[in-house]
Amino acid sequence: MVRSAFTDENFLKYLDTFTKLEFPTVGLMLGQRTDAKDFIIHFTRTPPYRGDAEQSIKKFADVPDSWVADHARHVTRMLPGGMYVLGLFVVCQEDIFATCVPKLKAMLSQIHKRLTPNAFLYGTPQQTEKLVLHYSQLSRYVCKSYNYDTFSLSNAEIKFQSNLAVKWLQVECKYELDQTFPIIAERANWPLKKHMNEILHLINMNLQTAVYFFDGEIKDGKECLETIGKKQKSHLRLSQPEDENKLMQVTIVLPMGGDVAPEVEILNSGGQIRLTGHVASKVWLHPKATVQYASDAIMQDIVRSLAARLEMHWDSLLEEEHGSPEDTNSVHETPRRVLINLPTTKVTLSDYLFPGEGSQEAQISLSELLDITIAQPDAIFDVEGQPDIPEMTLEGPEADCDDILASSTNRKKYIMGLVIAFVVLIISLLIHFIKG
Repeated sequence: MVRSAFTDENFLKYLDTFTKLEFPTVGLMLGQRTDAKDFIIHFTRTPPYRGDAEQSIKKFADVPDSWVADHARHVTRMLPGGMYVLGLFVVCQEDIFATCVPKLKAMLSQIHKRLTPNAFLYGTPQQTEKLVLHYSQLSRYVCKSYNYDTFSLSNAEIKFQSNLAVKWLQVECKYELDQTFPIIAERANWPLKKHMNEILHLINMNLQTAVYFFDGEIKDGKECLETIGKKQKSHLRLSQPEDENKLMQVTIVLPMGGDVAPEVEILNSGGQIRLTGHVASKVWLHPKATVQYASDAIMQDIVRSLAARLEMHWDSLLEEEHGSPEDTNSVHETPRRVLINLPTTKVTLSDYLFPGEGSQEAQISLSELLDITIAQPDAIFDVEGQPDIPEMTLEGPEADCDDILASSTNRKKYIMGLVIAFVVLIISLLIHFIKG
């Protein structure tokens, strides 16, 4: 069975702009995959290689595999849950399916290796195929599908349509975080990255066993989202035009720890990590998506967003904050999420801004990673806002509180002793004068 993909015809003009260049252009195709077909929402070229061998890239075989794979990892951070890097596009005059098949396989394998190690990014869908599109002035375009299991290329079909008729279903969720994680004394010397990976693993496990309410109701996992929307609309009985992007609100109820260990073990605590804030989650799903698919997409979006922020935060740290007394009590502020509408669809992608950064920094990263030019800063939506750091820093470790209480108690005892000594002195003087 030939795999089919659908996308907007405006991307043909985008691909055609690269045919005038003297060197090959490689990029990524982003979108959502179903069992039967793929929906491509965006094409983005990989930034030109900035290494020492920049001048030597004259043909497709010269493009570094690791450079394209690294681009795929950065772009995956920006995708909402349920969206993936669906494949590669290559714009050049040479026939890559005739002369560069080993190079194609090596590049696709490198992308797979780069996205697989961090499971929290959810960079690889369940399907084991990637699309490869070759575009040139002479033969226009040819599409193939690469299977990671069989290491083989097969024919695929891509259709560029005007006004791509996909009524994306929009699902929103606000995931609140306010939890304290104790650190076992034996793990107190772990680096911050290792501690946060453990916490991210716990969050991921909790979300996998959580209950997801759609518009306040529990739905059958096999029920189609489009069917739910039609039922809700029939109950409203309103003569309004059908909205292209139906909105559903999801509420997550986390498990309360029902699986209690048979034995209770008391462990020494070496500290604690408090995680507070919220994740603004917004995913876009094709009309035939089921409730279970939507639940998985929300879970992936939350975990992927947290993993992306932590990766960026770790890369920004100069050194680990542990070992010295002044670093034992510190606040880490990870990047916040902003959303951007794609030019050809209402689907939104994400970017992450560090404290103090604004829309200008987002415009730079969008241009470099997604090849999107945002003319108006108000097209970037700050959906999470700045965290309230002073409120977080009011609470210190319990040891500090104990020291304060002990110091206050000693002070009261000292004052009480002075008062008693003064009273005894007055009484002694009175007795002395009376006897005299």
